Amino acid sequence: MPGFKASSMDIALFRVADTSVVTEDKLKRHAFRPIDDLKGEESAAGWVGFGDDTEWLAPVEHGEWMVWSLRMDRRSVPGPVVSKYLAEAVREEAGKAEDGKVSRTRRKELKELVRSKLLARAEPVPTVADVALNVHSGLLLVGTKSGGMLEKFMECFRGAFGCEPAEVRFREDMPELLRTLYDEGLRASLGGHDFELSEAGLAALEGSTAEGEKVAITARNDRAAVDAGLEKGFGLVRLGVGMLRDNDSSLAWTFALDGATEGCATLSGVKTPAASGGDDNPDAALLEKLYLLEQAAGVALELFERR
Repeated sequence: MPGFKASSMDIALFRVADTSVVTEDKLKRHAFRPIDDLKGEESAAGWVGFGDDTEWLAPVEHGEWMVWSLRMDRRSVPGPVVSKYLAEAVREEAGKAEDGKVSRTRRKELKELVRSKLLARAEPVPTVADVALNVHSGLLLVGTKSGGMLEKFMECFRGAFGCEPAEVRFREDMPELLRTLYDEGLRASLGGHDFELSEAGLAALEGSTAEGEKVAITARNDRAAVDAGLEKGFGLVRLGVGMLRDNDSSLAWTFALDGATEGCATLSGVKTPAASGGDDNPDAALLEKLYLLEQAAGVALELFERR
């Protein structure tokens, strides 16, 4: 299942200074509007209910969390398809011309006409990213690391609430911290629990050869390859992380961290401990998943956030 119900997901980290600006009424007023019947529209974006990308049937408030989703629909036509039909249009046009030629200006016009016709026939493709706001702490989790979706999220957030959430940024010495994590592990305390972080088999490195050629290495469960790259002076740009709480093997997380210091901080491929289940409260599974995601985010903020 996608989003917060998935076994693995990406999350981008934000903070909201005043959570009172986020209301269900404002979300509904800026709800997603489909473009299926609007053949000239290429894209649309707006809010939808969590777990229901067509109507607001599910509640937004879940304990200390507000949970909803961003939906973006896009129509597109692959370039080779446009080229195929454009070639046919140009041949037809050339056959009608006295000199058998089609001017550059006319080719551009034909290309736009072809693209418009193909777009009108294309079905919009939906993309959904779940959103969760802790109304007490202001922590905001967005279930994607796609630059395009995050840009659209910020745009929709501004439009609905008149402000922007603050992007969490990782520290500028992130590559060095990843190296420390790889070599020695890291530890953090959060909410009365102790967390231990260690490398978890995935590493990506970048560097240059003596001749100045740029080299990228991605290794899975191959410390020898990673060690060889580090000895050559390559830097860690991405690292898989295993996180254990209170030395309990049943409370284990995995995710990947990027060494980039610019852009919104993200955790990739987050896998949380299994939810316990067995609660009659229909919100129990969602709240437990959000609690587990919040702990992964909280440890990352404790160790890596730029202050």
